[in-house]
Amino acid sequence: MKISILGCGNWGSVFGIIQHNNGHHVRIWEYDRERCERIQDTRGNEPFLTGCTLPSPILVHWDIKCVLENAELAVFAVPLQKLGTVAEQLASVKTGCSRYLNLAKGIDMRSLKRPSEIISEYLGENKKIFTLSGPCIANEIVRGAPAAAVIVGNHEQELPVLQHALSTDSFRLYKGHDLIGVELAGAIKNVIALGCGISDGLGYGTNAKGALITRGIVEIQRLGVHMGAQTETFWGLSGLGDLITTSFSQESRNHRFGVAIGQGKSIEHIQQNIVMVAEGVPTAQAVQKLKFRHGIDMPICDSVHDIVYMDKPPEQAIRELMSRPLTHE
Repeated sequence: MKISILGCGNWGSVFGIIQHNNGHHVRIWEYDRERCERIQDTRGNEPFLTGCTLPSPILVHWDIKCVLENAELAVFAVPLQKLGTVAEQLASVKTGCSRYLNLAKGIDMRSLKRPSEIISEYLGENKKIFTLSGPCIANEIVRGAPAAAVIVGNHEQELPVLQHALSTDSFRLYKGHDLIGVELAGAIKNVIALGCGISDGLGYGTNAKGALITRGIVEIQRLGVHMGAQTETFWGLSGLGDLITTSFSQESRNHRFGVAIGQGKSIEHIQQNIVMVAEGVPTAQAVQKLKFRHGIDMPICDSVHDIVYMDKPPEQAIRELMSRPLTHE
């Protein structure tokens, strides 16, 4: 299969490598020409990709038309808040590609749309749009460590084709049928993971983190089901599986961001020193708008939002969570 990946960051690079090793013809688009030329010359992609290089057969180019030529699958591997801009740019390119796969996790801060909704807005609702999500720490995957994810989309008859084409000996894909739930779970878990990182930065230990994860998935499910998702989705790979991984992994940017907050560092300082985007930060703001729109109680997400955007001291936010009226589980 001819796969064109839009985005040469951490996950885009790794996805390209594993699919090249899987026998596919891979091209990757890097919008920054200077950075692209450096990747072409060195085959390295630091600071996004450390410890390995991009195989020479993988074309990395700044011209999106060149990357998309004859593509059979176009893959979006850009930060969610940039997804609309890239989708709009792709829409201006004449291509015969009919399959589009999203790897981004988040909710647009302005429109409150999910990834597949953003892509269909620019490319048309008749396009075959899919999302791949789950506990996918890219640096573990590129090292060959076992991982599993779920793939969902608006053309379920195509799912077995992509499932078999993109699975490898160490990267196992499951089919899903709840696009809304998978995308909401993948987005909002980053907010809870920020909270878990804050808790770790404060030195609160595993009891606190266990409570945040358990009650956090309830909040995610509460909003998701109200928005049309299925309950069981939130206990699968894109929900609880991804939340646990992101909340514990030292390689998770959202977890690291939260730890730094808990250790007393300012948001500005953290953003300057973490190269990759912590999607939980903009998603925390989007979730606030969604919860008010739908009238959903989400106290953990509220606390993370207030710490990040309202300068509430983390210790105060935790005290307020613990002093809420007692209720049933």
